[in-house]
Amino acid sequence: MKKTILLFLFQAWCAAGFSQSLRFTEPFATHIPARGDLDVRWNAPTNKIPATVWVYHLLPRPLSPPNLSNLMAACSFTDKDETHHGDELNFKSSDGLRTLRVYPPWGIIEYQTTFPRSWTNLVKDVPSQSKALKLAKKFLPELGIDLGDIEKRTNNSEPNLYVFDMGVTYFVNHKAIQNTEAREVRFRRAVDGISFTSVSTGGDGGIDFGERGNVSKISIAWRNMEREKSYPTITPEMMVKCIREGKAIQGMIPDNLGGIDWPTVKSVTIKKAEPCYYAGGDPFAPSDWLQPYAALWTTVDTGHGNIDVEIDCPIVDEAKL
Repeated sequence: MKKTILLFLFQAWCAAGFSQSLRFTEPFATHIPARGDLDVRWNAPTNKIPATVWVYHLLPRPLSPPNLSNLMAACSFTDKDETHHGDELNFKSSDGLRTLRVYPPWGIIEYQTTFPRSWTNLVKDVPSQSKALKLAKKFLPELGIDLGDIEKRTNNSEPNLYVFDMGVTYFVNHKAIQNTEAREVRFRRAVDGISFTSVSTGGDGGIDFGERGNVSKISIAWRNMEREKSYPTITPEMMVKCIREGKAIQGMIPDNLGGIDWPTVKSVTIKKAEPCYYAGGDPFAPSDWLQPYAALWTTVDTGHGNIDVEIDCPIVDEAKL
């Protein structure tokens, strides 16, 4: 499974017409300081870098009446359970144990169940992983999500759906009782063959299938989008220049490896390069724009050992924006 690094990128959008800056200014990110003498070695194929990339405008995604009806049926709600709060549609069961939230401006669907469980009340008949995949492939189109918009498996046209066992372990009389409560199917969106890389951008989600294959949880952010403008991608030499000029961001590394002291780094070797998409902002105020960038898988020689880390940098020439 492809490793996903939660990125901290932010894109400033100017008010005069449509113009943008790919200078990453998120204060919580680890910015690589400018260093003109940094030894950066490009040792990566470039076949995955397209000639051009698009900037997309993210739009609301209201559910059609059939899609909403399918969702309500899957979550066992009727019109009498419905309440409105502005643009937000909410449902709540009479016992308060099940809630559903639909927020079209951000393409959000959230369903939660809070049934009390214990070792005397175990979840039963949870679908197998293969069955959960089949259920997800059937259910997603019923919500208006095209399976063709989900990132594909490597060298495969099949949607890349990940299945996780969601369970709990009870300890009774010094014995462990393990209970799988659901199988969660997770997925990410792709556009132009390029994957989204973060939550709350309108392109990821997960669905839990619990007892007897019933839906027990939904967490989806999936917005409509339209193309705004295309830009030519920059060369590997220009990406290297971006790193040296302090226009790149270091991805996360395991805590046990400590940090990277960039002023004393000996070299950076780029082993893989791929385009990705990201929408700036945060879960409480996601951006309305989807921006491309270059994800570079690198090995950094710190002078005290090597550290593998993702480095993210612009994929288009700022001067042409």
